[in-house]
Amino acid sequence: MRKIMSVAALLLAVPLLPAPAHAAQAATVVSPKRPLNVRAGSAVWTVPLRTLPHGSPVAIDCWVKGQLINQGSVRVTDQWDRLTDGSYVSDAWIRRSDAPIPACGAAAPVAPAAVAAAAAVTTTAGTVASGGTPLKARTAPAHTAPLIAALPNGTALTLVCQQQGENIAGTQRTTAMWNRLPEGTYVSDAYVRRAATPPPCTAVNQPVAAPAAPATGGEWTSPLPGFRARPGFRTANNPNHIGADIMSFTGTPIHAASAGTVTEVVCNIEAGHSCDQTGSPSIGGCGWYVKVQHSGGIATLYCHMVRKAIVQPGQKVKAGQVIGYVGSSGNSSAPHLHFEVHINAPPTGPQNAIDPIPFMRTHNASIG
Repeated sequence: MRKIMSVAALLLAVPLLPAPAHAAQAATVVSPKRPLNVRAGSAVWTVPLRTLPHGSPVAIDCWVKGQLINQGSVRVTDQWDRLTDGSYVSDAWIRRSDAPIPACGAAAPVAPAAVAAAAAVTTTAGTVASGGTPLKARTAPAHTAPLIAALPNGTALTLVCQQQGENIAGTQRTTAMWNRLPEGTYVSDAYVRRAATPPPCTAVNQPVAAPAAPATGGEWTSPLPGFRARPGFRTANNPNHIGADIMSFTGTPIHAASAGTVTEVVCNIEAGHSCDQTGSPSIGGCGWYVKVQHSGGIATLYCHMVRKAIVQPGQKVKAGQVIGYVGSSGNSSAPHLHFEVHINAPPTGPQNAIDPIPFMRTHNASIG
């Protein structure tokens, strides 16, 4: 297991209403390592509009609650600041005064022309009601469509419209209808609790194209051939678990899931402990781990190795190449590989982790 902070995977609609009468608050971008993404909504998977370099001034009109960002340079927060042009930035990267910022409400500013529809679109509020398994958001209304995000039970949803697709028997109903979310992905209506039925999808209420599936980066293979992963990505009992655990034996070779470049070889563990010793559930950290960057903005992470990996940062690896060996270092109760897949990387974190089991199945390298 790996102890990380949870993600509130909230997808909020972009209102198309007149600008508020209050004065905007001046603030500054604090993102020294890379430019800050300015987006069309309050989550990292919404449409990127532009970037702002470290030190850039911004003018904040109001704020909304959105996706939790825990790797910001200023704070850990689920607050997203709406700028005067209607775009959004995470408040985790913003230095501002202590003066209160009003919440965005009925008087939110006009959305950017790049993502605004020609006419206002009425949306419907909903909530994920999937029990212990996160609800999958996909590029099309079918369970075989590429996975873009996994939304934990209880996540607030903004439903733009409905489109007929694969028939699904869920916790709320059995239906072939799928709800389209603001950023263009689809979730089965079988797992959505709502007070009203969204309208049918039309050219007017589908202004944003569906996001592209993550690029494959070439050949993919199981990191532990012959062993199977058990489901466990963001479960109700462990919503902070952002990978798949593949149980094995100490010393089993771990393979790179695809070709790429090793970016990190790290001992991640709480102070006072060693990655060269067997870990326990009471110890925090990933133990010895390796991170590999693949093409298409995909990164993979391999945790709890028995000893330091046999590869080095900057080294090129091939799909299936041995990079280390199974162990139980860090936050672990038995020998296993904690395997993560991240899209839109770098960086990697809870905000862009996806369930490795359906991802690998989609790329003909099933692990579960």
